[in-house]
Amino acid sequence: MYEKQTQSKKYRDLDKTLGVYFRTDKLFEQLYKKQFKKQYAGKATKKYLKLMQQIQKAQSISYKELERALICSSGR
Repeated sequence: MYEKQTQSKKYRDLDKTLGVYFRTDKLFEQLYKKQFKKQYAGKATKKYLKLMQQIQKAQSISYKELERALICSSGR
């Protein structure tokens, strides 16, 4: 059985919407690793673009939205 299968549906939904916010530190760690390549032959790598997209998504989540989601999830 996979880890996601054992989680509740509400938790999986929260993880999908706000999970990237809590994984931001790990994203920055990957971005600033010693051997990480941001460009190859003058073009941005796919891994770099994906990391940047996830970081921007995490930064676009407002504090109020995060607070509201956490209150709603704990209240039910």
